[in-house]
Amino acid sequence: MNTRPFFNLAFLRPLALLFLLALLQGCSVLQGGKLWAPQAFGFERIAPDLYVEAGADAATRARLLEDRSQAEAAVRAAFGSVLSRPGVHACVTEHCYESFGGRGSTAKVYGDRILLSPRGLDRHFLAHEWTHAEIHKRLALHAWWSLPRWFDEGLAVAVSEAPAHSQAHWQQLLAAGIRVPTPRELRAISSLWRWEAAVHKYGDGGNAQRRARGEPELQPLYTAAGQEVRPWLKAHGTPGLLALIAGLNAGEPFEALYDATAAP
Repeated sequence: MNTRPFFNLAFLRPLALLFLLALLQGCSVLQGGKLWAPQAFGFERIAPDLYVEAGADAATRARLLEDRSQAEAAVRAAFGSVLSRPGVHACVTEHCYESFGGRGSTAKVYGDRILLSPRGLDRHFLAHEWTHAEIHKRLALHAWWSLPRWFDEGLAVAVSEAPAHSQAHWQQLLAAGIRVPTPRELRAISSLWRWEAAVHKYGDGGNAQRRARGEPELQPLYTAAGQEVRPWLKAHGTPGLLALIAGLNAGEPFEALYDATAAP
């Protein structure tokens, strides 16, 4: 007798994450749900798990294939292996990106679905979102819920090495007198709703308006998260990151794991 459950639990996991995100973020996540049927909403499949908005030119398609390969290599370097295989959906128009709930950002991840804006079509933003998908793949649901948002974002910044969140941008922020969170303030931003509030507080959420005015973009919060996690990741490496994930899955508190993880 076949005793396998009728429902595939591996399939239900991303749906559970999507449901939790929808409760917290609302409409944009519901719009992102269309990514589970991308070809019904204007995307063309150019490779397994890789979709691009219909009408994209050949150069864009070729670059996406190379960017995905480089992003995967960055994720593997951080985690030692790659367990996730998120679907990547690249928009070449802002209308496409906004129609899937991507207003005001450069790239997003919905569970195991990545959405890239025309401004995020590079290996850096792809690696950033893939890092989110990878750590969520490795965490039990209760552990994912307890993972502080600042660490989740800081890890993605460190792995992606995006110029927009770099050490050079950090120095520019400090030189310009832009307000940035202190390490203590940053580590208090644990939940998703606190992170969203901090995005507006520190100005990361105002980049659409800055672009419209022809001004440079500012990323104080994301850059600060990278400044916190980057040296930790450099010191502890893949063994420390995997130990932290294992501890979270075992129910240990994040702060104790983060502060006590031994260097390799």
